[in-house]
Amino acid sequence: MHNNRVFKRTVLALAVSMAFPVSSAIAQEDVAELISPNVAEAGVKLQYLDDVNPLYRQYNGINDDGVNASADVKIIQRSDAGRWLRIEGRDLGLRTQEFGASLEQQGDWKVGIDYNQIPRFAPFVVFTPVTGIGHDTLNLGTRIDDKDLKTERTATSLTATKFISKNLQANVTFKNEDKKGERLFGSNGNVGGFLGQLFTPEPIDSNHKQIEASIDYATEKFYVSGGYYGSFFENKAGKGLFVNYGTTGGAGNPVAVQGSPTQMSPLSLAPDNQAHQFHIAGGYNWSRDTRANLKISKTFATQDDSFLPNSARVPYYAGMKRSDLGGKVDTTNVFGSLTSRVTDKLNLLASWAYEDRDDRTPQVDYLVDVGHGGAILQNNPESQKTHRGKFEASYRLPRGFNLTAGYDYDFKKYEGMDELFRDEITENTYRVDVRKSLGDTVNGSLMFAHSERDGSSWGTTPNLVNDGTHAVGLHWTAPTQFSDRERDKLKLMVDWMPIDPLSVQFAYEYALDDYKTRIFDMGLNEGRSELFSLDASYRFNDRWKANMWYSHSTNDIEQNSLNSTFGSLCNGTSVRNTCVPWGADLELSSNAFGAGFDGQISSKLSVGGQYLYSRDVNKYDISYADEGAFASPRVGPGFSSIRQGAGILPDTEYTLNTLRLFAKYAVTKATAIRLDYVWDRRELDDYTWSSWTYSDGTKVLVNPDQITRVIAVTLSHAF
Repeated sequence: MHNNRVFKRTVLALAVSMAFPVSSAIAQEDVAELISPNVAEAGVKLQYLDDVNPLYRQYNGINDDGVNASADVKIIQRSDAGRWLRIEGRDLGLRTQEFGASLEQQGDWKVGIDYNQIPRFAPFVVFTPVTGIGHDTLNLGTRIDDKDLKTERTATSLTATKFISKNLQANVTFKNEDKKGERLFGSNGNVGGFLGQLFTPEPIDSNHKQIEASIDYATEKFYVSGGYYGSFFENKAGKGLFVNYGTTGGAGNPVAVQGSPTQMSPLSLAPDNQAHQFHIAGGYNWSRDTRANLKISKTFATQDDSFLPNSARVPYYAGMKRSDLGGKVDTTNVFGSLTSRVTDKLNLLASWAYEDRDDRTPQVDYLVDVGHGGAILQNNPESQKTHRGKFEASYRLPRGFNLTAGYDYDFKKYEGMDELFRDEITENTYRVDVRKSLGDTVNGSLMFAHSERDGSSWGTTPNLVNDGTHAVGLHWTAPTQFSDRERDKLKLMVDWMPIDPLSVQFAYEYALDDYKTRIFDMGLNEGRSELFSLDASYRFNDRWKANMWYSHSTNDIEQNSLNSTFGSLCNGTSVRNTCVPWGADLELSSNAFGAGFDGQISSKLSVGGQYLYSRDVNKYDISYADEGAFASPRVGPGFSSIRQGAGILPDTEYTLNTLRLFAKYAVTKATAIRLDYVWDRRELDDYTWSSWTYSDGTKVLVNPDQITRVIAVTLSHAF
């Protein structure tokens, strides 16, 4: 074995030396580097940030202006005995640092460890008198401070693999993740009948452990795998968030004060929960051209974390007999597929997926609805069964055409769901795809799909209900996921290489959704989406290349509704009893452009750059009947129950401009220095964040124009 390895390395060295005939000592060193399997590299990076802007810092982990230092390391050691060592670190010293190490004996065993941090800073600035942020009890202080809301995740993974025999191996993975911080949240506080909006940031302090273990057996003919997955979530932040301030009075703009708790229970925090899954999978090659796969899993999920204790702030219903939810959901999944190359021109694919989500949570009495006659309210466990099937046939036609036809089936059955909705939903999709090679330089494809979704009868009948007691228009609209819908989708793709250095890709997609409303066209009517993209790359020579791309997309939704309240009659007898139909045409449009280049000025100096532009615009086109639409002889000219100025919502816009430039100089064969420059401008025009103030005095603001500049120097060395 040793002689064989020496022979292989000698042949490789000979091949390299023949490809690059040289005779100097330097050239001999070059050949040695090319055939060496070992790597040892390290780098130190100093980056100067001129300003900390919330939109830029959101995920990059840098929250301090000035100089920030980090390090990278990469080590790979391979011995002739088949022992491999890998160590790799990235952004060490920053909040985004990653580190991984593994040691393996090829064909025998492998162990590894990975560590990473993922921060998320809030993209806005908060000025608030609220204290206790990050804990389960909030109070109202006397001083307003600025707060940085953020969450930080730290995850550590341990992996081990053992090759028991030629065909059998065992795998174990353990992952531990801690998440800490705070998240923006608000609530309505009602004290003495006065309603106000309170700043109530959610505390985050959780631990999530995951364990995976499997045994795999494989031969040339078949494979089988069985294993276990466990998930254990613990919320250390507490069971509820207590708010010790509220609004005591005032019309229109009540002010919150300390010592007046809101007349509501504490805000619920995520409860502890666990899940255990057992799975088995297998595959069998019936022949060289036909293969079958099967996977079965069973998951047992429970949530039995105890409730908050009974108190004046958390009053229990006298008849409630549980101290925890006793949540239990058993899920069964089965997936099977069969692929076959029937002839050299015909390929078939068939698959079926089944899921049975059985919610076995006990249904008990929890609350008394005082506002609606003292009705007893229970929890509502909901079970769901899903069937998804796919059949696809692909046939290679003459003249370079390839035709694919497919059928997709989706069926959902709900049990225990609110009786207002449907019990069953079925969607059928028919699609056809044509691909054509138009020569050595052009390839294209065209796909069309048509889907139809409907379901069982509804549990309710739409009605007007203008009795002056109930809300007008009961059961008029249908939730989007239950509505009848027809969807048509078109997709075109072209790949063109007119000359050897130039490559161009073009794509276009269009989709139209037509929803069937229940009555008076109320609810979601129509949806449209469109996407156009163009991508081009050009290679000037072996040293220089460039690329650019552009994309445009729109998403448009049309819906109608009716403005009404409890007690409305919709008969024009008064302003309060006038119902006004209104509609909304919501549109999101996105434009993005990018360009970049990369090249070598000399054997030691390389440069590159990239420019990125994107702009997202949300438009809210809201319209409603004019004042005279509901004129009545009893009250004279028509009145509108919609507030003055409604329907006039400004567009929200988000624009990004980013320029990145770099230059890298090889000081020696082993040492290099790199200079990076980043100019980043982010503009946010969003009325929802322009002047919002909570009743407790908290302000949440976003600077509408943020410019960030970064200069970085990196020194790297290969040992």
